Parts: sequence; structure tokens; C-alpha cells
Amino acid sequence: MFFFENIRLAIASLRSNKMRAILTMLGIIIGISAVITITTLGNSLKKTLSNSFNKLGGQTFDVEYRFKQEENQDEDGVYQYRPMEEDDYITDDMLKELEAKYPGRYLVSRSNDLGAGTVKNKKGDKLNVSISGVTEGYIKSASIYKMLSGRTVNNDDDNGRKHSIIVSDIFVKQYFGHEDANAVGSDISLDITGLCDTDFTIVGVFKFPKILEKYMQSTSNFMDRETPVMIPYETAKKLNRSNESNSRDWYITFMLNDMSMDRDQALRDIERFFNEKYRNNKYWGIEIYDPQNELGIVNKVLNIVTLVISIIAAISLLVGGIGVMNIMLVSITERTREIGVRKALGAKKRHIKTQFIVEAIILCLIGGIIGVLLGIFNGYLIGYIARYALGQMPEYQDFVALSIQPSLNAILLSLGFSMLIGVFFGSYPAGKAAKLDPIEALRYE
Repeated sequence: MFFFENIRLAIASLRSNKMRAILTMLGIIIGISAVITITTLGNSLKKTLSNSFNKLGGQTFDVEYRFKQEENQDEDGVYQYRPMEEDDYITDDMLKELEAKYPGRYLVSRSNDLGAGTVKNKKGDKLNVSISGVTEGYIKSASIYKMLSGRTVNNDDDNGRKHSIIVSDIFVKQYFGHEDANAVGSDISLDITGLCDTDFTIVGVFKFPKILEKYMQSTSNFMDRETPVMIPYETAKKLNRSNESNSRDWYITFMLNDMSMDRDQALRDIERFFNEKYRNNKYWGIEIYDPQNELGIVNKVLNIVTLVISIIAAISLLVGGIGVMNIMLVSITERTREIGVRKALGAKKRHIKTQFIVEAIILCLIGGIIGVLLGIFNGYLIGYIARYALGQMPEYQDFVALSIQPSLNAILLSLGFSMLIGVFFGSYPAGKAAKLDPIEALRYE
């Protein structure tokens, strides 16, 4: 009951001097709002980076070749380097064995550029295209390609070296004359420059990436636009007369086909599989490059920067605390007779001290709450500005996933810190009030 009475007296005191209370709280409000704004931006930036990273293939990892330097050193510690030979590359047979050992768990992301080509539309006009052979994992890991209808090329197309093809919505408009045409299932004749002229069946239509529109000449004729088309990876190898069983890529990209599976376990399985394959290779082995590690490093840097800037911003809280102590001293001087009356009626030192400490805490807590609300508002305001700026650059909208997330821990910590400031800077004035002599206090005018 005594505690709630102190709260009531504190609020009554603040209401009787509204302007002075507001000016006193300014330091607390500015300090807390600055801290919340900074932590909100830091937290939001980390979440935005994480979301954007996942959209750009965050579920992928690379298997890279590594020269076994430690196993090829002479007595003087100088290693004898040997370039990669045919037997050192990851073979298609290895990849098929991996798929058989872990069915449906991984997708290989590979591409093979066949160069330029042409397609004649219904009117006989030649359409310019760039042809790539891709795997199912390549399409799924590349966020810039959004399927509008049909399906993407898949492992069945790849293994069967089928003449399946996916085209863009711009190609559909160029070929059929309007973008709403039912292109899936239609056959087109693809003339690949320097290779062959053969028929393909459209199995899917994707949205032409806005990022590619940026590099097109805005004044060019619509029918002259070169758009990408994609065929199965193995089909591209066959058309390119590439009968080599070994991959010539310097790394092989994998992605998790099942996003719910444990990523660390997946990495261990892949590493164990290839380490076994390269166990007897004296010169070359493999290592796993996980892009998530880079994201973890960036997040650590952001955490440190956010913490340092927050501490600098929190210095203003000390200024606010000094203001609180100053106004409490003034308040005690103004209420000297009140203190004397309370002591004369039996109030003890601890009662007087508690009253003024509670008043300081309430003052700082109200300032802290206003500062938190202002900081959250600032965070969302900056987020709104960022979204508006991103809206002016539509080519990047497919890559950036903005997310504004105030930090709950920072909010609770800021409110707790503001109350601690009330206790710290209110203790001296409260102690001074508690030590007043009741007789001298009653005689004070």
C-alpha cells in the first residue's frame, strides 16, 4: 500500500509541474530513442541481409578443389605443386552416386553457356536468344527466375537429355504476339549459332528478370531484345558435342532440396562422401565453402558496430540523469515544508527517501517509454523511406527483402536502464531529503 501511495504522490508531483517534467525527461527521451533507433536499424539490417541472402541462394554451398599442400612438402617445407589432371575432377558418375546414396536430398546447380541463337516466330521474324544448359538446382537456387506457368527443367529432362526448354514472358510475347498465349506444350525450332538447328518443346515460362532489363537499351526495338532460354544441362552437353565424363568446373554448387533438413548434417554428409572419393588422391582433395559463414561474420560485425554506437548514444542518458538529479534537488527545496510536516507526523527517513527515489524512477520510466516509442517510430520511418527508395529501383526488388524488426531485448534493457538511472541519480537528492531536520524544515519559508 505504501509503495502505491508513493507512485500516486510521484505522478501528482509530475502533473503539477508538467513543463518542468517534460524538459527534465528530454535527455532520457533523446538517449533512449537514439539507442532504440540504432538497435532497430541494426536488427533490421541483419534480418534484411538474412532474408536477401536466402533469396539469393542462401541454401547453397560449394564443393571446391583443394591442393593437399601439407602432403606434398619436401624436407625444406617447400611444396611441390601439380596442376589438376583429368582424374582429379569430380565426375558425373560421382554425382550420380551421391544422388543414389542420398535420394532427393540435394540438387546440383550447374550451367553451360551455349551462346547465342535465333528462333523464327509465326510471322517468320527472327528472335534473338541466349541459350544456357542448366540443372534443376540452378533454377531453384537462382532467385531471379520466377516461374509463371508450367515447370522448370528437372532431373528427368537432364538424365534423358530431353529437348525441353523454358522461355521468358517477353519471348512468349515476341513469338506468339501476346503475353497471355498458352505457350506451354508448344514446339519451337532453335537455331544455335555454330552448333545445330533443332526442335524443342516449351515446358515452362518464367518472368523476365528486371535486373536484366537494366542492361538493355531502352530505345531498342522490342522484337530485337535478346532473351534467355534454358535447356537441360546434359542436353546442352550433347549438342555441344561435349562427351567428357568429367566436370571442368572449378567448383560444384549444391543446394538442399529439403529446406527442413539439418544444414550442418548435410555439409558433413557431402564432405564425408567426397573425402572418401579423394582419399587415395595424393595431390588434390575437396573442401566445403558455406556462404552462411560469410553471413555469420557480417552479422558479428553488425553486432559490434551496433553495440558501439548504442553505447555512444547512451552517453546522453548520463546527461539526462544529471538533469533528473538537478530537478529533484530543486523539488526537494520547494517541498521542504512538506517533508517537515511528514516527518512531524511520524514519517521515517526510509519513507522520505523511498518517496523521492520512486518519483525519480517514475520520471525516468515515463521518459524511457516515450523514448522507446519514438525510437520504434524512427525505425519504421527509416524503413518506409528505404522501401520507397527500393521502389525507385525495381530491378533490385527481387533481391532485397526489407524487414523492420525492433529489438525486444534492447527495449527491455533500455527501460531497465532508464529506471536504474532514476535510482542512481535520485538517490542523492532522496538521501538529502531524508536527512532534513523536521524542525528546520517546518520553519523553512
